[in-house]
Amino acid sequence: MNISVIGLGKLGSPLAAVLADKGHTVVGVDVNEGFVAALREGRGPVRETGLDELVARNRSRLSATADYAQAVLASELTFVIVPTPSKADGTFSIEHILAACRPIGQALGRKSGFHVVVITSTVMPGATGGPIRAALDQASGKSCGRDFGLCYNPEFIALGSVIRDMLHPDFILIGESDPRSGELLASLYEKHWEPRPPVRRMSFVNAELAKISVNTFVTTKITYANTLARICERLPGADADVVTGALGLDTRIGPKYLKGALGFGGPCFPRDNVAFNALARENGVQALVAEATDSF
Repeated sequence: MNISVIGLGKLGSPLAAVLADKGHTVVGVDVNEGFVAALREGRGPVRETGLDELVARNRSRLSATADYAQAVLASELTFVIVPTPSKADGTFSIEHILAACRPIGQALGRKSGFHVVVITSTVMPGATGGPIRAALDQASGKSCGRDFGLCYNPEFIALGSVIRDMLHPDFILIGESDPRSGELLASLYEKHWEPRPPVRRMSFVNAELAKISVNTFVTTKITYANTLARICERLPGADADVVTGALGLDTRIGPKYLKGALGFGGPCFPRDNVAFNALARENGVQALVAEATDSF
């Protein structure tokens, strides 16, 4: 398949390299000339474990440009993986996605075949089917779901193990504008990933909510384990590792992220938890557990 990836930063360049390694012809797009040059020269644009080797191994299938139209016109599937920084209220800004939607949409307007745009950046519930879809419709002069497709397909990764996490996902989450688009994206994973990961297809809003909910749940579990560890430090004879080891044997709980240690961090966990709180407030819901986790 011919694929374009918009954004060659910390997640975009590993995604482009992984897709190329799966046998696809991939063109990356970025406004950063240094990122484009690095990929053209067979180097990883960013530091990430295994990226340089993966890029070098797939130079024949991996290219880069600053020209959106060139990339979109030469591909059938376009992944958009640009920054969505947190705003003062805790929600995510989609300004960079909307900026990318204009040239993508203009290129779609010139295409006769069906093309699917995939939003991989984390967004707030309502963003993909709302302003993002509207921006693509307006720029292309076409109708999403009829003339082109739109999907939401976020990654669940950790910096330092991005490539490993992309190659071995627990599951694939897809929000889709229409069945045809969802099927095309799902087939990418079902045909080329081994072992084949479970794929869950749903509406945009359900997928958007699922993304931030996963990370919010994990941070809650980490915080619970750390709270338990603090209790054990003050309770004579108590051992947090022994207790959490027993808890993890319960299939309703499981052992992952259940160990007293440092608090959660990274680029996703803290901000997704804050975004979950913001979403709850916006909808008149008190998210006491998420609020307590954030303040721990």
